[in-house]
Amino acid sequence: MIPERIEEFLDRHHIRPARVVIALSGGVDSTALLLGFLEVTNVDITCAHVNHHLRGAESDEDERFVRGLCETHGVPLVVADGTLESEAIRRSGVEAAARDVRHTRLREIADGARADYIATAHQKNDQAETILMRVITGSGLAGLRGVHPFRDDGLIRPLLDVTRGEIESFVASRGVTPRFDRSNSDPRFLRNRVRAMIRELGDAAMENLAAVAGQAQRLWPVVERAIDEVERSCARVTEEETQFVAWPDDGWSRQALLYRHIRRLGDAREVSARDLERLAGSVDSIRRVTVTRDLEIVRRGQTLILRQRPRATAEFELALDPGGSAVFIPDSRQSVSIRRAAWRDPRSDRGGAQLIQLPEGSEPHFTIRNRRRGDRFRPLGLQHDKKLKDFLNDRKIAPEVRDRIPLLIWKGDIVLIAGVEVSDLFKVTSPAGELYEVTVEDESHHQNRAGIQR
Repeated sequence: MIPERIEEFLDRHHIRPARVVIALSGGVDSTALLLGFLEVTNVDITCAHVNHHLRGAESDEDERFVRGLCETHGVPLVVADGTLESEAIRRSGVEAAARDVRHTRLREIADGARADYIATAHQKNDQAETILMRVITGSGLAGLRGVHPFRDDGLIRPLLDVTRGEIESFVASRGVTPRFDRSNSDPRFLRNRVRAMIRELGDAAMENLAAVAGQAQRLWPVVERAIDEVERSCARVTEEETQFVAWPDDGWSRQALLYRHIRRLGDAREVSARDLERLAGSVDSIRRVTVTRDLEIVRRGQTLILRQRPRATAEFELALDPGGSAVFIPDSRQSVSIRRAAWRDPRSDRGGAQLIQLPEGSEPHFTIRNRRRGDRFRPLGLQHDKKLKDFLNDRKIAPEVRDRIPLLIWKGDIVLIAGVEVSDLFKVTSPAGELYEVTVEDESHHQNRAGIQR
C-alpha cells in the first residue's frame, strides 16, 4: 500500500521530516501522495497548489477539487498563481516555463510554512518516460540518472518506485475520483507520445527503462570521483564562473567537466550530448560561444571562462546638472556627478575625476546616456572622429560592459567616456574656457561615504 511505500522511502533515505509541503495538482498521482501521507504518523502536512490557468475553466475546477479535498481531510492549503509570462513560453516552451514557475512558487510556500521538504508525486512510469525522452533527445550518462528520489534543496519523490497502476488502485480504494488533465494526452508534447509508446510496449519495458536510472545513479559516484581528478588540474571554480585553464586529452573527460559546470551554473537540460561533444571538440577555437540561454563561454588569453550571459542593458538618458545631485545609473550601479572646477593641470591626480573644458560662455546643458548605434568619438591626439565601437575595441573594453558605460553628452557630442577617456574636442588646454570635473563612483563607494557622513 502507498502509506507503507512512503514510510519505506523515508527510512531508506534517512529522512525524518517534521513538516512537509505536498505539491497537489489534483491529478491521480498527487492525490495518492496526499492520501498516503495522511496515514503516515508524525508528519505535519501543508498542501500547495499552483494554478497556471492554462486550461481555463478546467484549471479552476482543478483548484476547486484541491480545495475540497484538503477541507475534507483538514489539511492546510496554499494556492499560488502560476500564470506564465509570454516571453518565458517563447524562450523555453510551455512545459519548461510552467515547471520553472511551479518550482519557484513551491519553494516560496515551503519557506513560508517552514517545511523541511517539498514532496512531489513523480512515480515509476514518469521515471521510465524521462529515461526514454533523454535517450531520444541525446542525453549523456548524467541524464540517464533520470528523476532523482531526493535533491539537496529538499525536494523528495516518495512514489518514485510505485507504478501508475498501483497508484490508481490505491486512490480508487479510498473512494476518491481525481481530476484528469486532458493536456496529458496531447500528442504535441513529446512526453505524451513517449507515454503512449511505453504503454504499448508493456510493463516489462517500463520496468527496464526505470531500472536504467537506478543503475546510472549507483554508478555516478565513481564517475564523479574521476571528474574530481580532472577538475583539480584543469579548472578554477568560483560561485559565479568556472575558469578552464587546461583540458584533458580525452573527449569524454572534457564533456563530463563541461557538463558538471553547465549544470552548476545554469540549466543543463538545454544541452544535449551532441552539444557537449561539439563544445568539447572545439575548445581550442572558441572565442565566444552561447551555451544555453543563460550561459556563455568566452576566451580570456589562454583561459576559457564559463559564466552567466550578461543581461541586456536598457537604454538610458538623464540630465546632469553642474553642482546638482549625482545621477544614479542602476545597470552599472554607478553615480555620476559634475561640478565647475578651477584651473589645474589635467594630468594632476584628483582621485579618478575627469576634467573637461567647454568654450568660454557655453551653457552647461549636459546629459548622461549609454551608447547608441552610429556613435562617434574623437580620441585624444586625433584630428578626426572614429566609430565608438572601434575605439572601445582598440581599448580592449569587454563587449558585455560597453552598454553600461556612461557617456557625457554636450550638444550631441560625446564629451567623455566615463572612466576611459576625454574627447580631444573637450580636453583642457588652457585656463581660458569653462572647466568642469566629472566624478564616477560605484555604489559601494557611494554607500560607504554616505555612512561616514551620517
